[in-house]
Amino acid sequence: MNKLNTILYIILVFCLSVGFAACDADPDDDMQKPASKGRRTVLIYMCAENSLGSSRYHLSDSAEIVKGRAYIDPQDRLLMYIDDNKNPRLYQIDAGHEAPVLKRSWSEDLCSTSPDTMREILAWTAECFPAAEYGLVMWSHADGWIPAQKAVSADGQNACAAPYSWGIDVGAGGNLSSDKGADGKIGSQMDIEDMAWAIEQSGMHLKYIFFDACLMQSLEVAYALRHSADYVVASPIAITAYGANYTHQLERGLFADSVEQIVKTYHADITDPQQVNVYSDSGIVFAVVRTDALEQLAQATQMALQLSDLLADSIPDLEGLQHYHTYSSVFRYRPHYFDARIAMKYLLTPQAFAIYDEALSKAVVWQEATSRFWAGPSYYSYIDVDKDNYCGVAAFIPQEIYTKNATRCPQGDLNEAFLETAWSKAAGWHLLYEK
Repeated sequence: MNKLNTILYIILVFCLSVGFAACDADPDDDMQKPASKGRRTVLIYMCAENSLGSSRYHLSDSAEIVKGRAYIDPQDRLLMYIDDNKNPRLYQIDAGHEAPVLKRSWSEDLCSTSPDTMREILAWTAECFPAAEYGLVMWSHADGWIPAQKAVSADGQNACAAPYSWGIDVGAGGNLSSDKGADGKIGSQMDIEDMAWAIEQSGMHLKYIFFDACLMQSLEVAYALRHSADYVVASPIAITAYGANYTHQLERGLFADSVEQIVKTYHADITDPQQVNVYSDSGIVFAVVRTDALEQLAQATQMALQLSDLLADSIPDLEGLQHYHTYSSVFRYRPHYFDARIAMKYLLTPQAFAIYDEALSKAVVWQEATSRFWAGPSYYSYIDVDKDNYCGVAAFIPQEIYTKNATRCPQGDLNEAFLETAWSKAAGWHLLYEK
């Protein structure tokens, strides 16, 4: 961190700390409605009452946001909701103020992974900061589509602590650094279906959802959010905790006319030699999915599966095929997150794949990737990206090993969990089990 950034960081921490002490009023007391409807309102939803918060990543990102305030056009509005080890606050950041302007505060803790909390904050944002279109940045831990629940072993005991679907909120008295609540269990998480419900019930339809979180770019996630946003911008890999460079995102990403600029900016920062001290050689894969093309893709998938007669046979082992996550006990047996294009090209006949690929190309409108990315669990564990064939969007493909390791996985049998997703049913994967 250079001298200027250090000064900005210290000022920001001081200002936010003053805000913590001074804002114990009723939330509606600070409500201020803009004089007119804006072009775009973007809400950064920071669920940081977890290990990311204990490591202060939300404060370093907040410093980047304040530094980038000069790039915010008067017709645009940026809001930042923060929930960490203090009671939640909601700020507005604009070019006319050197520090975040407090707009709302709460006198008690909120569970930011509760769909009711998210719905209420989104509804308030739409009412008080109306705009022609909206963007939402989801900032926290994440696991993609897999449900936030516990597996039970044969002896009736919990196999291991449940990981998160999206977010972790340890709540009052919880241990942020361990991601555990006061009861010693993993903090509260939000399933993707609940997130979709929260957005739709808020009355806010989003131009885009940008997940600055791990493993969120998949067909399962995007399909669940197809009625919530026009575009889903996310990564299928476990991204670095440093996340986006928000100064640059405010300059040329979050308010750009083209949603693809968010991905271009993210990729440029990860590969920037001037930022190697932050990102090292972690690498990145990011993509943009257009949600109004997903129904057609689901129909094409079902047709392609039937044409290939794949549903009549067992799914072959895809170990070694392009994937985005290391399947390991270290990572609590989360799935491989196979690349949707590469996996289906391997599984389908050429005729069937042509049908599938045409629909996929309409849904995945942009992707960027480095030649490789860090995947763990060791320091030297990398996965190479098949740049000639990848699409940058993950897809779950049933595998026998998921059933074999069901008692060791927090979600139990991932193949069965997959059957409960809206994508599985729409794309015809459930027919595999019916046969």
